[in-house]
Amino acid sequence: MPMTKTLNRLKKNNRYQEVNRVKAIDLLLTVVTFILFVLAIYLFSSDPIISPSVNWADSNGSASAGTTARWKYIVIHHSGSEKGNAAIFDSYYRNQKGIKDGLVYHFIIGNGTNSTDGAVETGSRWQKQIAGQHCFNSKVNKDSIAICLIGDFEKSKPTSKQMSSLLGLVEKLQKEYRIPRDKVFLHKEAESYGAKARSNTNCPGKKFPANVIKSSLPGWQTGSNSF
Repeated sequence: MPMTKTLNRLKKNNRYQEVNRVKAIDLLLTVVTFILFVLAIYLFSSDPIISPSVNWADSNGSASAGTTARWKYIVIHHSGSEKGNAAIFDSYYRNQKGIKDGLVYHFIIGNGTNSTDGAVETGSRWQKQIAGQHCFNSKVNKDSIAICLIGDFEKSKPTSKQMSSLLGLVEKLQKEYRIPRDKVFLHKEAESYGAKARSNTNCPGKKFPANVIKSSLPGWQTGSNSF
C-alpha cells in the first residue's frame, strides 16, 4: 500500500512537471513570435527609417542660428558599391583609410542589402555637426551636408524607396537650413562649383535620375531662399 501511494505521488509530480514544461514552451514561443513580428515591421515598413534620430533642431523644433548659417549646400553621392550601410563604411574609413572621424558622409540611404531599402542612417558627423570629407572642393566640403545612396548608379538606378527617402530628406534639410535648390549638388557638380578645374568624377553615376531631383525640390530659382 505505501508503495502504491508513493507511485501515485510520483505520477502526480511528473504530470505537474510536464504541465510546467508545456507552459514554459508556450511562453517562449509567444516571446519569439512577438520578436519576429516586431522585426518584420522594422524590415518591411514602407516609410524611411531615420536611425538614430536626426538632431538638427533645438527644443523649439527649429535650427539654432549658428547651425542655420553653417550649412550652405547639400551634396548627393553614390557609394559606387552594390552593398553597404553606415556601419560598414564607417569601419572602412576608420580602419582602412585611417580617417579618425570615420564615415565621410552625414547620411546614408540603404538599398535593401545591408540595411532596409530606403532607410536613412545618420552618421556621427551629423550628430557632432562637423564637416564631412566627401569633396576635394574645400569651399563646398566644409559647408555642405553629404548624402550617400548605397549603389553603383553607373550600372543601375537607385530604388524607388531610395529616391523617395532622398527627396524627403533633402527637402527637410532645405527648409531647415534655408538651402535653395541651386545649392543642392550632385557630387560631380560640387567639385566644379566655384573652381577653375572641371570635375573628373561622374558621381553619383550616369543612371542617377538627376532630373527628378532638379524638378521636384523647392526653391529652384538661382539664389532663391523662397520655399
